[in-house]
Amino acid sequence: MGMILMKIASILLLILTLVVCFIVTKLFGLRKIGFNFADLAFPLLVFEYYLITAKAFTHNFLPRLGVALSLLAILLVVFFLVKKRSFYYPKFIKFFWRAGFLLTLIIYIAMVVELMMLP
Repeated sequence: MGMILMKIASILLLILTLVVCFIVTKLFGLRKIGFNFADLAFPLLVFEYYLITAKAFTHNFLPRLGVALSLLAILLVVFFLVKKRSFYYPKFIKFFWRAGFLLTLIIYIAMVVELMMLP
């Protein structure tokens, strides 16, 4: 019974996080000041990823996410230096934050698939 609830909770947390962040962004007009719903959802997804993997698996998968985000940061630095020939911190942080959201979303969905395959 516990694993079934964990599977349902992992899917519901993903959906509710995205919906609530989208509604908050629209409701408070955060797009006018440069915030996207992904800017709010990124830290929440990381926290939910930690909670679900800590409860469902023997070890949490936070190091896996940390390695993926570190590789993303290295690739973005190389991209900015090779393609743009310059490095501007605010632009890097904004690009990393949004790309990190997409990467975390993909890894979270992979974790949900992995969780669904458990007995």
